[in-house]
Amino acid sequence: LLTVSDAPAWQTAAGSLGTNAAGSTVSYTVSATSATAYAVQSGSLPGGVSLNTSTGAITGTESGATSETTYNFTIRATDAQAQTADRAFSITISVGINNSMRLQ
Repeated sequence: LLTVSDAPAWQTAAGSLGTNAAGSTVSYTVSATSATAYAVQSGSLPGGVSLNTSTGAITGTESGATSETTYNFTIRATDAQAQTADRAFSITISVGINNSMRLQ
């Protein structure tokens, strides 16, 4: 018996997932058809943020950013036949004004 299946097809567009403030809750989900697992293939997620390898959910509370930073990373989707598809994403962490003035 011969079974033919296509590699996972990404449903989430490549590129920026969005911008979050430093210290805020991050919540995004990436998805690909037939994917049974997800993994960060290269790059890194913001500090305090992780990828759920079963669902593709990217969640957590950002920690560690001291200046505006764009985190670039590639996620690999894998299906039951071990076929893979990679896609590049980014998340930007913005940091408010550190030196503010108070007028009296």
